[in-house]
Amino acid sequence: MLAISVMNGLVIGVIYALAALGVSLVVGIMNVVNFAHGELYILAGYFSYLFASALGMNFLAAMLIALGLVFLLGIVIEVTLIRPTYGNDMYSLILTFILSIVLQNAYLLIFGPYPNKPPLWVKGATDVFGLFLYGNQRLAALIAGAAVIAVVFFIIKKTWFGRIIRATSQDREMAELNGVDTTRLNMLSFGLGCALAAAAGVILTPVFPVTPTAGVPVALTAFVVVVLGGMGSMWGCVVGGLMVGLVENLGAAFISTGYKNVFGFIILILVLLVRPSGLFGRARA
Repeated sequence: MLAISVMNGLVIGVIYALAALGVSLVVGIMNVVNFAHGELYILAGYFSYLFASALGMNFLAAMLIALGLVFLLGIVIEVTLIRPTYGNDMYSLILTFILSIVLQNAYLLIFGPYPNKPPLWVKGATDVFGLFLYGNQRLAALIAGAAVIAVVFFIIKKTWFGRIIRATSQDREMAELNGVDTTRLNMLSFGLGCALAAAAGVILTPVFPVTPTAGVPVALTAFVVVVLGGMGSMWGCVVGGLMVGLVENLGAAFISTGYKNVFGFIILILVLLVRPSGLFGRARA
């Protein structure tokens, strides 16, 4: 049971890390808390379900189209809802909270309350180190999630666009003085943050079916991971996501499944008591 719980924790931890990276990117660049982050995760899952199941598309094509559509939707949300609220963070928070409720009810109206999921990418199971059999779909989700995180790190650390993101997050005024179009950067960053939520959704949907309200715990956990790891820290998102995933699954296995969603908050409180800025966050003077 221990080994299986650890594997499950790694799978869900990678997904938490991926969703948290999207939250961290938007908060770091725009100082906007997107309460609809979880609903965009769910939307990508529904898109992949429709394209793969209803239209019979290849799972990879269904995933890429779902990611592209959520990215474009994120840009539309930024231009129409978020951009007019610049200078008043409370307005953007309220708008995204309302958007979250609207999307949940739209999903309920369109898809009903029943769970939906696309076909498995791969079937069967693999013998892991001769200890236990583990589903190939979950292993594929783990590998895919880790690959997307690696691509995000490469973009942020090694590309011109990533340097602009890092510079703007550190000193927005100086970036503007050096010619950075921060309005356009906000738009692209918000779209990318939404796409990261979508990536988490399309990767995990074949394992855990989507329902209209399934995005709420994912979004809450993503916010917990961002604070746990330290605001603005990419490594904090990864380590925090893995930590929360492992603690949740080990706690569910050895304590009670009824408290699964509570364990992450307990870890957050304990860490903040010791390090108020989070695991990798920098204490402000």
